[in-house]
Amino acid sequence: MRHRLAPFIALLIALAAVVAACGSSTSGDIDPYRIASDASKAALDPVQVNVGFEVKDGATTVTVDPSAFGFVVDHDAGTGALHVSVPTAALGMEAKDLADLGITGSTVDFDIVYDGNGLYARSPILATVLTMVLQPSGDLPSGDLTGWLRLGTKADLAGLLDQFGKSGSVPSFAAPSPGDATALKAALTDAGITLKLAGTEQHDGSDAYHLTVAVDGTKVLASKMFDSVTRTQLDEMTTALKEVTISGDIWIDKASNHVVEVDGHIVAVKDATQTANITIKIGSPDGSVSTEAPGTFVDVPLKSIVTNLMTLIGQGLTGA
Repeated sequence: MRHRLAPFIALLIALAAVVAACGSSTSGDIDPYRIASDASKAALDPVQVNVGFEVKDGATTVTVDPSAFGFVVDHDAGTGALHVSVPTAALGMEAKDLADLGITGSTVDFDIVYDGNGLYARSPILATVLTMVLQPSGDLPSGDLTGWLRLGTKADLAGLLDQFGKSGSVPSFAAPSPGDATALKAALTDAGITLKLAGTEQHDGSDAYHLTVAVDGTKVLASKMFDSVTRTQLDEMTTALKEVTISGDIWIDKASNHVVEVDGHIVAVKDATQTANITIKIGSPDGSVSTEAPGTFVDVPLKSIVTNLMTLIGQGLTGA
């Protein structure tokens, strides 16, 4: 079930981003599209986003709390960070396979920080990966590779983007432009998304508008949002979407006009015990995800990593 639901989880995150980018309210306004259209006027910066999920397949349930996955973006400061601490039980992997990756604890931890001057990362997995990628060429740096690593400076990253950023294309979706309530309703309706106001309620200690979201998956895929996706990909996704129903919930704080939570729900058509739920919490940084650069770190050769990875990929494709 987990593997079959993966494409739909990705779609829910995309749809949540579309609607969350549009969520706000004005006092006394009962039109859900008016509530949503005002969202673009209530930007939150810096912002922290936490993502959790629950997947059920009959008697088996896998849950990851939103506190296990969070990221912070500060556009004004030009900084950002990611923190992941997922229980190993949620991965469904054997202990030996986890140990081969350098994971021996009860969680899989991964941290990334960009402080505006450099990109830093820390994870036991990185030590394993870097050893595999850099040791054959003699480029493996000395030091504690399980601690903080600097993957490159701002200049290094800019040079890498200039070199590889324009090669190839990645399918993307285009979110409907919020506009006013009428324009937003037309755009969302065209994309197969319907909003309804469920009411006003207490959510995380504050008064919030509760919007429900109905999603016509086939209509979504036929909309302009997926113009960049190939016909073959669309056909495969359309077939898969017929096997599930997709819906969502959005909570918008009345006082701040900010979206505070977006939930997505997937239920299998043939077996209602097979479900997937995604929780996306949005708010101001609470200190649980730091954007400060570490005091000590090991420099790793970013260019060598990319070069060696390309070589390994090439060898895999050619069978060399």
